[in-house]
Amino acid sequence: MPSSLAFLRVFALLLAFCLAPGFAQAAPLNVKSAILMDVTTGRILYEQHPDQRIQPASLTKVLSLYVAYNSISARKTDYSNVVRVSRNAAGTGGSRMGLRAGDRVTLDKLFYGMAVASGNDASVAVAEHVAGSTGAFVKQMNALARRLGMKNSRFVNVHGLPDRNQYTTARDMLRLARSYQTVYPRARRYHLAPSVTHHGRTEPNHNPLVRSYPGILGLKTGWVTAAGYNIIASARRRGHTLIAVILGAPNTSVRTAEIRRLLNAGFDTLGRGPSATAKALGVTPRQAALLKK
Repeated sequence: MPSSLAFLRVFALLLAFCLAPGFAQAAPLNVKSAILMDVTTGRILYEQHPDQRIQPASLTKVLSLYVAYNSISARKTDYSNVVRVSRNAAGTGGSRMGLRAGDRVTLDKLFYGMAVASGNDASVAVAEHVAGSTGAFVKQMNALARRLGMKNSRFVNVHGLPDRNQYTTARDMLRLARSYQTVYPRARRYHLAPSVTHHGRTEPNHNPLVRSYPGILGLKTGWVTAAGYNIIASARRRGHTLIAVILGAPNTSVRTAEIRRLLNAGFDTLGRGPSATAKALGVTPRQAALLKK
């Protein structure tokens, strides 16, 4: 009898907690953080803990590419310039396009290696070519991040390999992607390429939406254990461009399913605003307010 009474007391406490005013339902997207914007109108259509700091993983390469394009715009280098791959670049681990020390590769092809194969080796080769060293390149990355208003981001490497001192947020990645696509629409050619081949080895595009989502414009996927599975995706339909960011999905299947669901909700509710988008995702107004934090 005492054990039954104790059980009833615990159950009552749990019920009271679940009914308390501050109790939030489970987040509608199975990810740590997310944000969706209609770039055409400038409206944020959905937020789910958008300012939570998370390691960016290979989303870092979007910022690295932006810095490299800026160098080309400043006429300090050019897409056709040939880069001699260092031993340091060729030895970089993780995702690779398959560079070897001493290879001579155009900057243009290295951009495909970064955007398509998510090549960490290509990222280092580009950084060394543009800035002389990865350390000097990282300084340029952080300076650009500050100019873009990425207040909750810090970068310590050029590719996104794990480092607890490197972090970003979904909101900051949205700021980056919006500016990146506006300033450098040419970048789409890299992010939408189906594959990249080097030394006879073909690496398919790591972004599954490139092959299957109507109106897709890019951008980038990423993964490290500490963060989970990340993605920035942009698409255009019916005269509207949307950018969606997801950080911290538990696996690739969930990441793909949830980014599709987020983009679909945005396109299905065009012109009706954030409340309609949230409703399409099964979010109540009360829950939506809690998810913005």
